[in-house]
Amino acid sequence: MRTLKIFIFVSLFFQLGISQAGDLTFTNLNDQITLFNNGKVQSLVITGNTESVLIDPINKSNTEEIKNYLKENNKPSITNIIYSHSHWDRLFGSSLFDAKKHKIIAQSACELYFTKNNNNDIAKPNLYFKKQYSISLDEEEIVLHYFGPSHGECMVIVELVRAKILFIPELISTSGASFPKDPTLPFLRPATLEIFFSRLEELVEEKKIQSFISGYGDDETYGSVKIISEQKQFWQLILITAKEAEEDGLVDLNNFIDVEKLDLEQFSEYDNFNKADLVNILRRYTSFLNMGR
Repeated sequence: MRTLKIFIFVSLFFQLGISQAGDLTFTNLNDQITLFNNGKVQSLVITGNTESVLIDPINKSNTEEIKNYLKENNKPSITNIIYSHSHWDRLFGSSLFDAKKHKIIAQSACELYFTKNNNNDIAKPNLYFKKQYSISLDEEEIVLHYFGPSHGECMVIVELVRAKILFIPELISTSGASFPKDPTLPFLRPATLEIFFSRLEELVEEKKIQSFISGYGDDETYGSVKIISEQKQFWQLILITAKEAEEDGLVDLNNFIDVEKLDLEQFSEYDNFNKADLVNILRRYTSFLNMGR
């Protein structure tokens, strides 16, 4: 049985075009799109005949491995770098690029976070866009969509037009609708989250997209776009619960909800359910409802 499992793994390894280099695993999704994964986070590099586009230069060692991978596979060097959002944990490799030679792209709301950033490991973007930005790369077209604050102020959704795939860096897992990985929600924007998910649903419907890739390194490669609506329903449930708790007098002066008096069955159906986490998540929403923060 052990021999059979090894044989199956090796067969899948070669069928999917998977290769290992240093900390990164590279998976060829098609002739232009490569997924790279360091076990914690993942992203994409898209190649054309003369250019390559990198989404999120995770860290210096990973970025060096990506450069070597492109060189060893006779693919063009990186010309464009896309920042999916402003958080540094996905951008530490950007210092290996020269803003005079490379196009470093971010959504305009990110500018606030980069203007006075003195971290030398983070290269400042030299191109900002507002709602949409496109890069034509031979047969593939990369379209960046901004649907308002969601995970931070400036996270973008990446559409790969030819492949009919979305790259959604945060908020959604390919394993299904779930509780957030960080229950303190330092990144979440409750006021505009439903708008974000609704516009994402509209994009999926308009473009007839069936699958997406997340930025989480422990996810399966592809997830059904149905998860987008399911995750939206989770956040709607959080908001409704917070409002009802206010109406029923279950919220104290510190915005904590007495969860023991709530029906938790509907929450227990979601992945990573934890009662203590739910308290923190609901507090974020009651604080928003009561104090606008």
